[in-house]
Amino acid sequence: MYIRVGKFSVLVGIILYIVSLYIAYIYLISPSYSYYRLVNLHPPLWVCVVSSLLALLPATWSDYRTKRPSQVIYWILYIFAYIPVMLIPDFVRETPFDAFFIFKLVFLLCLVILYIGGKLPLIQIREWNVSQNLVQVGIAFFTMLLYAIMIQTFGFRIDVVSFKEVYDVREIYRGEASRLSGYAVVWLSKIMDLFLVTLGVLKGNIVLIGAGIVGQVYVYSVTGHKSVALSLCLLAVVLFCLRHQGAKFGIRFVWMILFLVVFSMVFDMLSGNITLTEIFTRRMLFLPGALSSFFFDFFSTHPKTHLGHSIFRGLVDYPYDENPSYVIGFTYFGSEQMSANVNMWADGYSAFGYIGMILFTILLTVILWIYDSISANRNFIISVALMVMPAWSLVDSSFIIALMTNGIFIAIGLNYLFQTEQRRGSFEYQKNHLDPI
Repeated sequence: MYIRVGKFSVLVGIILYIVSLYIAYIYLISPSYSYYRLVNLHPPLWVCVVSSLLALLPATWSDYRTKRPSQVIYWILYIFAYIPVMLIPDFVRETPFDAFFIFKLVFLLCLVILYIGGKLPLIQIREWNVSQNLVQVGIAFFTMLLYAIMIQTFGFRIDVVSFKEVYDVREIYRGEASRLSGYAVVWLSKIMDLFLVTLGVLKGNIVLIGAGIVGQVYVYSVTGHKSVALSLCLLAVVLFCLRHQGAKFGIRFVWMILFLVVFSMVFDMLSGNITLTEIFTRRMLFLPGALSSFFFDFFSTHPKTHLGHSIFRGLVDYPYDENPSYVIGFTYFGSEQMSANVNMWADGYSAFGYIGMILFTILLTVILWIYDSISANRNFIISVALMVMPAWSLVDSSFIIALMTNGIFIAIGLNYLFQTEQRRGSFEYQKNHLDPI
């Protein structure tokens, strides 16, 4: 059977990525974090083989060429959410090949739905004929307003602490933060600062790049959130992989993430600690994967939430005193303060079971389909950059939070208003559009 070089490269990269995650978990993370429920119950080899095949399966059909933002998001969710959920729960479950295998199969179906959504014919979105000068003034005002809220709440300080010292910073942040300042932190770190950096890169404007980077450093100094520091790293990886209009995005992205994981392991083995591996794998990959297992176990034997803590508050009976993440944090970690944030699919299961996983996926697919349609007449790079961090938040936050708090709706609105020119040579939109809406 003939396999293209690009497809072969993706398959090899995914296989090596799977192997590297196993090595990182078994030899570095689990021995140091077994107290944190990241244990190694030594699953049978055949179980690991089956899970690895499930993790590899989407790579056999996934197109490494990306022409739409949703296709980039698909690769991010495949690498950061899907593969860890296929692998890590085997190590924390006493009986790894049990009902959770059905959860894995439903997750696979959800990934198929996302992939198909990235191939749907686009629709024509009516443009709002508004002055771009006015839009740019509005964006500048919105950004400065968010910073004004932060400075008024936290003051202005640039104090870059190491990742080992962030917990004290976080305690101070929690004590000072208000609801409004919390929104300002999220929207700046996940959207506006990265928008400035990307726009600066495209225009060759050092001032914009510097403003975005300084903004992220300021947010990190205030919050101590590692994701803020890592966001610039992820953006740099995505921008690098999007060279040549995303013609080899999947290949580059798989191998870049593989490189980061392997480099972290080698560096840590040589230095005698797990600092880099902990940064790049534990919180981003392993913990959400393990938490998916905990969410499944708990909400398989306890009442579903039916979003009674969220958008359906007051409309349905909510059987718990806290949000699901705090319920799991207390049940499995014994801490009333721990928010066990999990990916959107485990959150969907906690809300409505398997139907919730599929329903949330369909809603996300529709939203990304609309975003693709807007992006058809926008700069491809900016369209992707605006959605990178909001989409990444789906790896460790609920679907509703990702939409409303973590900026998916903000990214859609900003991309609609900021009418950058369409990428050169792209005619897919004119070829595929349907009736105007």
